[in-house]
Amino acid sequence: MDRDPESQHVMSLRLSRVLRDIGVTKQMVARRRRTFLLNEKVTAVMKSLRYNTKDNVFVFGSQSEGTTTLGMNSDTDMFLCLNNFSVIMDWADWKLGKKCLLVIKNDRSPPQHCCIQFVKSDCPLPETLDNVKAECVEETLDGRVLLKNTWMDRVFEQELGRVFRKQGPSRSDGTDLDHITAFSYCGLLFECNYLFTRSKPGHWPRPEILAKARLCPTFLVPQGHAESDQSKLEWRFSTSLIERLLMFDLNILQIQVYTFLKILRNTFFKPLVDDRLSTFHFKTALLFTIESYPPEIWQESDLLQCGIYCLKTLQRWFNLRHCPHYTISGVNLFVGKVRQWEFPLLSAVLSDMIDNIMDYVKRIEMDQIGERIDDRPRIFSTRYQNTLATVNYCFTKTTSDIFGIYFDSTSDRNDNLKIISKIIKVVDSLHEFGIWAELLHAAKWLYQYLASMTASTCLRSNQPIPPDVYGMYEASLDSDLTSSRLKLASMLYCSGQYEMAELMLDYTESLLHADVWQRTPCVGRADLKPTERFLQKAYEIPVLEVIKRHVAFSVVFNSLEICCVPGFLEYEMHRTISPEDFNNRNPIHDKWMDLVVIDSRPFMFYLQYLTSRQLGKEWRRLAALLKLTNYIFVESRFCGHIETALHVLGHCFELENQYITAWNCYKISVELFPFNNAARWHIIRLFQQARGIRGD
Repeated sequence: MDRDPESQHVMSLRLSRVLRDIGVTKQMVARRRRTFLLNEKVTAVMKSLRYNTKDNVFVFGSQSEGTTTLGMNSDTDMFLCLNNFSVIMDWADWKLGKKCLLVIKNDRSPPQHCCIQFVKSDCPLPETLDNVKAECVEETLDGRVLLKNTWMDRVFEQELGRVFRKQGPSRSDGTDLDHITAFSYCGLLFECNYLFTRSKPGHWPRPEILAKARLCPTFLVPQGHAESDQSKLEWRFSTSLIERLLMFDLNILQIQVYTFLKILRNTFFKPLVDDRLSTFHFKTALLFTIESYPPEIWQESDLLQCGIYCLKTLQRWFNLRHCPHYTISGVNLFVGKVRQWEFPLLSAVLSDMIDNIMDYVKRIEMDQIGERIDDRPRIFSTRYQNTLATVNYCFTKTTSDIFGIYFDSTSDRNDNLKIISKIIKVVDSLHEFGIWAELLHAAKWLYQYLASMTASTCLRSNQPIPPDVYGMYEASLDSDLTSSRLKLASMLYCSGQYEMAELMLDYTESLLHADVWQRTPCVGRADLKPTERFLQKAYEIPVLEVIKRHVAFSVVFNSLEICCVPGFLEYEMHRTISPEDFNNRNPIHDKWMDLVVIDSRPFMFYLQYLTSRQLGKEWRRLAALLKLTNYIFVESRFCGHIETALHVLGHCFELENQYITAWNCYKISVELFPFNNAARWHIIRLFQQARGIRGD
């Protein structure tokens, strides 16, 4: 194909169209970047609220770069930089009262690595072994107390339990989120000046980008050198912020080329050497290629040729057995990754790929690229559908982040004083994090939680609910379309204000429409699929407006709100009963199992049933029961917290004296979710009632 430039141009244009069809467009790249830059800030706020720290959070890699596709299923790499430690290079930088870490780097240190020495906070002297936790440090022969790069592992193991996973510098619970706990130095350490000192053609990186890059911190991540005999004491330099800055400066064609290279890696190289030939190797090849080749080559009609240039850069490194780091000198990125005997194999595959690039493209199954490029007669997802799918992914992530501040507080059972403190901190953080609209919206859910807790305390002590509690409820009503209104209705029902509860429930139901998306924040429970019209709205209008007018979050209660919850639902807080239940719980993601979590629609119908029963309105009671039954067996598609919906339906049938039907509801619930299910309590309860009736 190299001998036929016209054919290559045509195929390049076709590949560019295919990449746009699967979501690699300027708009979708920008949306992904906005989503994960917001995720950084919200996560930092959440950690600040929980731990009272000022740590920085960064999301690096394909998600924040926007260099991924729906079929790639990329994970998320999150850096947590601990700012309560000050990294210093010289004793002159020591500060009184500050926890200092001294960087130890000498001629014996491997490239891109150093050791970290603990320093006293009350005087500029090395720390001694008796003043630090033994499992975090190791004393060397010369008496230095050095911090191990495994120092946080015990904390992660205690928090994550059996799901703890460790790979390189990352720690995770086996999901698609990798945590890296790092330190940062406000400047460039040692060989990290390479980008600014080596000779370059000059057209890229642009001078203004280099000026910003000089201001980026250097991270120290917990990973030793692959060939070092003291790797557990070594920390690796990382310039991830500089690398992201460079990636953000690429045009859409260069983003397409890099995404295409990653797809080639996943399809053809990963089966050979797994992830040891990583996306970072291909990113490095791209950056050096952009720097080395004239900017005029980056044309849509030359997309394939640009990809070939990057592959040739990588092939040259295979032949040399050396892959340089783009920003750090003296580093060979192949060390500890690619084995010596694998270089000839990889080089041969790469040569064949360069010579027959289109044959390889046609074999790509990811995102149906091969079939799309060949125009084979088959039904594909269109560009419009893939755009909406990307919008759905980003919208789900953003709403989870905004709702997460409240959900985190509820899961941790924060009391009134803690919630008031959190609200104050959120307000104080508005301008610091630059996401004031999102934080103000998150605060609305905190007001709802505070109101519900306070009302519960009043009801428990038979005290009247003060007007300011109703004011807090009112301030939270448009946190989303339904959940705050339903919590108010639940409080009104529990306090005997049945007419007011009925009015609030009727008003809430009137707000519902065909394109409302019912969402749950809980892992392990699938959301109903949003409608196409909903996703169009999520694409066209601001996220917060969509949340207010088109999203129905699950309604959540903890034990501090128990008097504002219909008594039957208290069983949901005690769903973990047996050892098997504990074994089937994720220690991080399943904290919600100690809460009452019920989806908005079934909770609304359940409250309508209970309220109408108290008011003696038989036709409304039966209508609510019919709506609840129809929701569960028709509308829900057994998504969301369907087990809890089945439980409240069973309770309604119990109140109707239809015990066999109630039993069947609980039985279906257990069949759907055999573990951590409150239906077991209800089955036991009905069984005991049946024995009592028979006189057993």
